[in-house]
Amino acid sequence: MKFGPWDVQIISGGTFRLDGGAMFGTVPKVVWNKIYPADEDNMILMATNCLLIRGEVDGVKHVILVDNGNGDKETDDFMARFKYEGRGILDRDLAKHGVSPEDITLQILTHLHFDHAGGSTRFNEAGGIVPSFPNARYIVQKKDLEDARHPHLRVKASYLAKNWEPLEAEGLLDTVEGDVEILPGISVRVVPGHIEGLQAVIIEGSGRKLIYLADLIPTARHIQPAWVMGYDLDVVTSVNVRQQLLSEVTNTDTVLVFEHDPDIPSGSVTQDAKGRYVVTPVAV
Repeated sequence: MKFGPWDVQIISGGTFRLDGGAMFGTVPKVVWNKIYPADEDNMILMATNCLLIRGEVDGVKHVILVDNGNGDKETDDFMARFKYEGRGILDRDLAKHGVSPEDITLQILTHLHFDHAGGSTRFNEAGGIVPSFPNARYIVQKKDLEDARHPHLRVKASYLAKNWEPLEAEGLLDTVEGDVEILPGISVRVVPGHIEGLQAVIIEGSGRKLIYLADLIPTARHIQPAWVMGYDLDVVTSVNVRQQLLSEVTNTDTVLVFEHDPDIPSGSVTQDAKGRYVVTPVAV
């Protein structure tokens, strides 16, 4: 899909599973299981829908990746715990579009949790951990990097230093503060609640708009504002931010990308007669 000079595709970083109860917080299982069936271990299938953005601005070509999934560094036991499938899939999906890891010029990270930033680094032939995209600048919110260095106990397990310390060591990690335009038509917007430093990515052009939601609204089946995750640190803020965003995009042609939805990776939003939000799939 085109947005001004930007050509945007959704690509896969693989799938994994998380506990359905944790993903739906206080929503009863009898409710969420009807629309998002759990397996025998009460786990639901999660995608890692990343964005590949390509375009040219002022004669400079950009190849941009938004998030990168779990990556391939973790042990088989770690991957089995989350029923991960898709080692190497991000590279294969990039290759389908004629892109190699060395071609990436910019990596925007919504936050540094391992299921969003695990692919930022990889093992080299000598067994060392190095940047996955050696010619890219990596961008994250300054607040999130600070929290990754000194994480709250509730999210400590989600921040793995091997996913960003090699980037710092190579001088590739940049931070931004607040809502910032990264390139013409591409900006980030702080959307706290899940964590304080979460950022959504917004692409605009040719009268169109796309918002990559990350963990603000992880799947299309989390579209009701109160259906927040048990993983969210600040539930009240998360609900408030969701309500504000939905008030902006409902009944418009804005495309929302749901990073973790394996069935509806992107769509637009309307409301039904009862005021409930409804997602209509839109191909990106």
